[in-house]
Amino acid sequence: MAKNILVTGGAGNLGNYVSPYLTEKGYNVTNFDSAQQKPESPNMKAGIPFVQGNLLSLGDCMRAVAHAEPDVIVHLGAIPFNTEIQPAYGREYNRATDGARFVQRMNEDETMSVNTMGTYYMLDAARRLGVKEVIAASSYFALGIGFRISGKSFEPEYLPIDEEHPCTPEDTYSLSKLLNEETMKAFSRAYGMKCVAMRLLGVFYENNEFSKKMYKFNVSVPEPKPDEVDMLVSNTYQFADARDIARFVELAINAKNLGPFEAFYIATDTVYTDDTVDVIKRRWPSLAKKGFGMDIKGTEGIISIGKARKLVGYEPQFSWRNV
Repeated sequence: MAKNILVTGGAGNLGNYVSPYLTEKGYNVTNFDSAQQKPESPNMKAGIPFVQGNLLSLGDCMRAVAHAEPDVIVHLGAIPFNTEIQPAYGREYNRATDGARFVQRMNEDETMSVNTMGTYYMLDAARRLGVKEVIAASSYFALGIGFRISGKSFEPEYLPIDEEHPCTPEDTYSLSKLLNEETMKAFSRAYGMKCVAMRLLGVFYENNEFSKKMYKFNVSVPEPKPDEVDMLVSNTYQFADARDIARFVELAINAKNLGPFEAFYIATDTVYTDDTVDVIKRRWPSLAKKGFGMDIKGTEGIISIGKARKLVGYEPQFSWRNV
């Protein structure tokens, strides 16, 4: 039974949910991050051991693994957005404001290098030191939803969307998450590692003021506007509560019936009050006529968490509807 856990990105927002939760459940958790844990953070209050280092250093990754002696690595460390900038003139971006960045605040290759090579180095450190299980944070953006730089809305091939749906990312963040999944598959094939990719829906932190401003609940889904990226399929109006993600991590650690590599969409609920079938009829009438999504119950999202329910027993608990 897994006992020792190394959490990368442990000092971040999600790490401050996952690591204390696992500690409370009796696991020996060690955090690894390039940033120090904040004095008043849940991690510090829980007294969780910490190793500071860079994901882009194989030596730092190996040092963290050697120190933690983990049975499982929970890899959360990443840049959570695209950092490449786009030409300021000569192209129409009025429909792609969520994806196009015009002001450089970080190295333009930061997302690709940290997310892809950081994952590679951590997996390589794991295989060199004999760690056989890795659970990593991927994203539903790998699907192609999210930063739609082209200005063209993502159009699903069928509904509800599951883990077999084709992925068509455009920006470096979305692409990096899909590439990370391919890297995990390669390590599974080559070294017999068991890898789980958590395709997280937009993460909601109930104690974070920015998160509260970003996520509005109990709303009606707006009608799509002509010549604009349809926000319904840019974010699906679904979210994953950080507390539910922490619970999923524990379930994945203890799951016995998983293949060498598994990807899971992880969500808690939708933010809207509309029945999803009504939303589909308005937004995708052609799919509705073919019967796609017509069996979705109530306000369940267009991205399904059925696989997580079936294989690991995941059931979300922290919906705003339960408050």
